[in-house]
Amino acid sequence: MLTERQALQERLKKIDIDEITMIKEYQKQRNKIFERLREIEREDYKNLPDLKQLASLEIHQKQKPEKDIRKHVALNILKVNSDGMSADELRSKIEKETNMQILNMTTFMSSIMKKNPSVQKPRRGYYRYRKM
Repeated sequence: MLTERQALQERLKKIDIDEITMIKEYQKQRNKIFERLREIEREDYKNLPDLKQLASLEIHQKQKPEKDIRKHVALNILKVNSDGMSADELRSKIEKETNMQILNMTTFMSSIMKKNPSVQKPRRGYYRYRKM
């Protein structure tokens, strides 16, 4: 016949065995979950866009539509005034028509001249449109 002490010791041994079994089972489940998370991350990285594509999108997004509007207005003003005009006059007319300020006229006109070779700067602070 078992004494109470022996019964309690047997129960502790059984609890230890059950506890180790449970810990092993939780470890297996945890490892499966971590492996699945790694698979999901790998799939997500495969779906990321190419860095070159992102860079090209960023470059295209930097150009604002209001700049294009001001450039078209500047071209139209220069076409109407075939003799040309000073940068100050041109700036005031552009700002008046578009209600948008031009911070640096030289940079603004340089960007127009790069895209449209008909716009010329014969001398400092003076611009004109020449048909080619």
